[in-house]
Amino acid sequence: MTALVVSGCSLLSSSSNEDWASGGPAIPKGLDAFYKQKVTWKSCKKGKNGDLRCAQVKVPLDYTKPKGKTITIAMAKMPATGKKPMGTLFVNPGGPGASGIDMAGRANTYFSDGIREKYDIVGFDPRGVGESTAVQCYDDDDLGKFLDSSFDLSDPEQAKKEQAALKAFAKACEEKSGELLPFVGTESAARDMDVMRQLVGDPKFNYVGFSYGTSLGGQYAELFPKNVGRMILDGAVDVTRSGAQHAYDQTLGFETVLKRYAKSCVDSGRCVLGSTVDQARQKVRSLLETAKKTPFKTTDPARPLNDSMLFTGIIGMLYSNATWPTLTQAFEQVIQRDNGAVFQRVADLYNSREPDGSFSDNSSEANRAINCADYPASSPDEYKKLSEQAKANAPVFGSSLTEGTDLCSLWPYRPKKAVGPYKAKGSASIVVVGTRNDPATPYAWAKALHRDLENSVLVTWEGEGHTAYSRAGACIQKPLDRYLLTGRAPKDGLTCPA
Repeated sequence: MTALVVSGCSLLSSSSNEDWASGGPAIPKGLDAFYKQKVTWKSCKKGKNGDLRCAQVKVPLDYTKPKGKTITIAMAKMPATGKKPMGTLFVNPGGPGASGIDMAGRANTYFSDGIREKYDIVGFDPRGVGESTAVQCYDDDDLGKFLDSSFDLSDPEQAKKEQAALKAFAKACEEKSGELLPFVGTESAARDMDVMRQLVGDPKFNYVGFSYGTSLGGQYAELFPKNVGRMILDGAVDVTRSGAQHAYDQTLGFETVLKRYAKSCVDSGRCVLGSTVDQARQKVRSLLETAKKTPFKTTDPARPLNDSMLFTGIIGMLYSNATWPTLTQAFEQVIQRDNGAVFQRVADLYNSREPDGSFSDNSSEANRAINCADYPASSPDEYKKLSEQAKANAPVFGSSLTEGTDLCSLWPYRPKKAVGPYKAKGSASIVVVGTRNDPATPYAWAKALHRDLENSVLVTWEGEGHTAYSRAGACIQKPLDRYLLTGRAPKDGLTCPA
């Protein structure tokens, strides 16, 4: 990465094992070179927030072979606004595949003035992601075609083409990133996080993770329970569920939120989808079927809106009720003008695709690689059973998330077991946050993570959308801020109204 050098300094105030043995956690055996490396912060490349500082650190590709090959982890720091910061708050926005560096650059949209005064906010791109050593599979053109692809799986020939497309993608990932793929899983990334903790000079790891970031935090707490400081896990992932079960749960989650959106639309008295919730849902299903057979027009004649793009555009706007008005406008445009441009743009934003067809990051590739590194492929029998249940219980979206071939069954690297469960025996108190109507990480997942962690409290927001902290109001914000500033956890079972 290109950087303008403003200042350079070592983040370690000392470099001896004795100092850390008496003032902080001991360095894991064989990893001294990584835990004691010199780190230099520089002004980030042009275009990022002017106060943001960037750095890169080396970690082992394979932690069982610390003298082997290394990879790079990229970090970004938004310095505390106060003169006497109390330490570092690490952050991750989820994905998997989303950039913690971007999150640090937008720290003011996530955290209150009080938190930013007292903490240096440090985001990082996990291994395989973004500006760290990244998974690469396709060039922009081929990736765009892959993400745009649509298959009628009721047709045996189309089903074969779908499987061939997935095989080609997996092969491309192996050809370009085969050495990296076995080591982009959450366990290795959590070990990287402990290296970063020591390199910023903190004896404890303070952390806020959203969505997949809760899996990173839970894995860290499982590996290093005594190193946990103050940790908030918002929009929890239940890692005890299989890949197929995750897809099924999310299908039901988005179906439920679609019903709530449909009611809001119908209650407005001018819903283009129909005059009842059932009519609205049937209309959405009809639009998906139509787009599969006869894609809607867009501003790009070469890329009409097919069912794959339409589905992505719809769920992209179901993540938050703040985007429901835009979803209504997008439906109006499709139904009244046969124009799918809004849905296509939202789908592209969801996939980090720019108007010129380029991709601003590798999140689509990293997402698949990390998931397949974390979870063994589901059995065909499980996949088929859950697909049938999804069609019955989620008639609008039931075939969109659960049908087809499990990519991980074709992946060149397959883990022997899934990550988790996370128990973190002996850790400091961890705060798990769940949103009652979260479509992407269903509330049941937050309850499951709270149940598994041996020392956690559960905070519930009775609201809409994905995650709660920073957007659910004072009832959530104040106790979580207080916890980060004082270490006093909210009362277990705290529930805040929408």
